[in-house]
Amino acid sequence: MKNLTTVIAVLSLLFLLGACSAQTSGEERELLVKTEFGNISKDDLFKEVASTERGKELIQKLVYMQILKGKYEVSDKEVNQRLDEIKEQVGDKDAFTMFPQKQGFKNEEELKEHIEQSLYFFKATTEDVKVSDKQIKDYYEQHKDQYTEVRTSHILVDNETTAKEIEKELKKGNDFAELAKKQSADKVSAAEGGDLGYLSGRSQDLDPTFLSAALKLKKGEVSEPIKTGFGYHIIKVTDIKETPLSEAKDQIKQALMSKEAKPVQEILNNLNKEIEIEEDAFQDAFKDVEPK
Repeated sequence: MKNLTTVIAVLSLLFLLGACSAQTSGEERELLVKTEFGNISKDDLFKEVASTERGKELIQKLVYMQILKGKYEVSDKEVNQRLDEIKEQVGDKDAFTMFPQKQGFKNEEELKEHIEQSLYFFKATTEDVKVSDKQIKDYYEQHKDQYTEVRTSHILVDNETTAKEIEKELKKGNDFAELAKKQSADKVSAAEGGDLGYLSGRSQDLDPTFLSAALKLKKGEVSEPIKTGFGYHIIKVTDIKETPLSEAKDQIKQALMSKEAKPVQEILNNLNKEIEIEEDAFQDAFKDVEPK
């Protein structure tokens, strides 16, 4: 690995155009567009790119990623694994179809490119961070709810009196699913016998009071009426799935390493020391910035 990475101005044009020819005195400027009112050359484009913040961002991205890819390794497997984790968090396949666009990416491939870049920076910021097996195990035990999924059904009503009456019916042995179909105000889940699917401590879109109550129940157990902003719920857990430590280990390790990661700006300032700039137009793009 060379100690210096040379930043040549034409790299920005390579990034934008795919190719660029150097211009020497006496040669006709290499034209990109001709009009009856004037022409645009690659030199004109270079000056425009070099004078804009967007142009500086492009050269920064190109150079920093070139150095990081020389120092670290990110495999397709790692990128796809992270993508699968995101898909799992989003949950619904149809919801994920629109997820990249909602996050500002054109498509899934652009999202994967962003994931790859993030992984390179993760490896750079956590290069010297060590995490022990004991730390991983302790974290797992302390955050067990995040690695436990409970399949939950509920009956939702708008007042406590009705909830208490349904609770009595259930204690008499009446079928939970049938009562949900007849009396639950949540008509979507009512049609499925109150079934809400699997929930976990990572289900951030749920009312925290409801989620906390559901995660405390054992398989087959029914809660007393639980009050939330939506009304009164009677909750039943029909199944429980736990992700074993062996499967959660890598994810936990990354979470713990992230807590000890160096600031990204510190990494960029270190990378700046490995750069030799040969075009004054890009001097400002690689100035050190004090970490916040």
